[in-house]
Amino acid sequence: MISSIEKEILQIKDEDSGKLFKQPQIKDISSLSIASLNFKKSVEDENDDLDLDFPNEDFTNNDFEIAWKKFCELEKKDGNNNILSLLKMNQPFIHDNVIIINTINKMNYKEMKGYKAKIQAFISKELNNYSISIDVKLSEETDKKKFLDSKEKLKIIQESNKSIISLIEEFNLRI
Repeated sequence: MISSIEKEILQIKDEDSGKLFKQPQIKDISSLSIASLNFKKSVEDENDDLDLDFPNEDFTNNDFEIAWKKFCELEKKDGNNNILSLLKMNQPFIHDNVIIINTINKMNYKEMKGYKAKIQAFISKELNNYSISIDVKLSEETDKKKFLDSKEKLKIIQESNKSIISLIEEFNLRI
């Protein structure tokens, strides 16, 4: 729905020829009418005719690593130090055109998910392969290191070396 003021604004005078150009009139179509259904069908048909073939060239792991380093350098150049540290911390690997990025915690996971589209666009362009996708995963926490107190450390040492027990008793050592 274009108001009369907007229609006047859309009229542009061509300085060279002196002709007036007008914006094509857009008819208002009710969303519940047959005309709207026909219009929707014509738009869908036009979209079906557009078969976009994006290149999907083969690449090696080395090509991927070079593209990844270029992306990291670009982020460094742009001053995105936070994402740069995440990119370096979470070294990805590629399997069947899927870039898999493992993250160590939920915060890193959310950051990488937010950056996923930018990474995918850059890597796809660099490798000239637009079938690449990205999967960001949260690593399981079973690999977390447990911090031990002094008594727990001594117990582990004693279990691994039985002569430590006699040394502790002989010199009357304690924690």
